[in-house]
Amino acid sequence: MSNTTKPPQEKQQLLLFTDLDGTLLDYHSYSADAAAPALSELERLHIPWIPNTSKTFAELQPLRQSLGHSGSFVVENGAAIYLPADFSCEETLEMDSGYQVKRFGQRRDDLLAALNPLHSRYRFHNFAQMSVLQLSELTGLNELESSAALQRKYTEPMLWRDTEAALVDMQLELKSQGLSLVRGGRFVHLMGMHDKADALNWLKLQYENRGISAVTVALGDGENDIEMLNAA
Repeated sequence: MSNTTKPPQEKQQLLLFTDLDGTLLDYHSYSADAAAPALSELERLHIPWIPNTSKTFAELQPLRQSLGHSGSFVVENGAAIYLPADFSCEETLEMDSGYQVKRFGQRRDDLLAALNPLHSRYRFHNFAQMSVLQLSELTGLNELESSAALQRKYTEPMLWRDTEAALVDMQLELKSQGLSLVRGGRFVHLMGMHDKADALNWLKLQYENRGISAVTVALGDGENDIEMLNAA
C-alpha cells in the first residue's frame, strides 16, 4: 500500500474587476439597481469585487457606501489602487484618507502643465476649465456629484471638440512626453502611461505573493477598459 500523500491544493481566490458607468451603473441614470442581485451573490460567496473606474476618490466614497463596498478600488483609469489599511502587501505604500495607496499615474499638476500649451492648436474643454454647473449640464450629475468629479488627482478628462485626426495628432505629441490620451464613455482622458490593467495585475500579484492563485474576471464597456479585459 502506497504511503504517498497528495500535494496540498493551491488556494484560489476569484477577483471581479468592474467598470462603473455603463457597466455596473446604468449609463443614463447611474443606478446600480440592476446589479444589486449580482452584488449580493458575490458578497454571499465572499468574492471581492473591485471598482476599476475613471471616477475620482471623492466620487467613489458615497457610491461605495451606498453599495456596502468596503474592499479595494481603483480610481482615475488605473492611476491608483486604494486598499484597506489592514491589507497585507510586501511593499510600503502611501497612505491617503485611511487607505493604503499604490500609485501608477502622474500627478495632475504635471498633466495640466503639459496640456496648457495645446489649447491654441486643438479644440477641447478640460475639467480644470469647467465649473460645477457646466459639468452638471454635460453629465446630468447633481452639483455635489459634479464637484466630486472635478476633484482629480492623477488624470484630466476633457470634452473633445476637434476631429478624430486631430486627436491622433495630439496623442502622438503627448506620447513623446510619456503621457497618453484614452477615450472613455463620455470624455477623453489625459493621463500617464498606465491603464486599468496595471492595478489588476498588481493586485493579482499581491495574492500570489501570499500563496493564493488569483483568478480574475473583468467587466467593462469602453475603450479605456480594453487592457483590463485583455489582462483578466
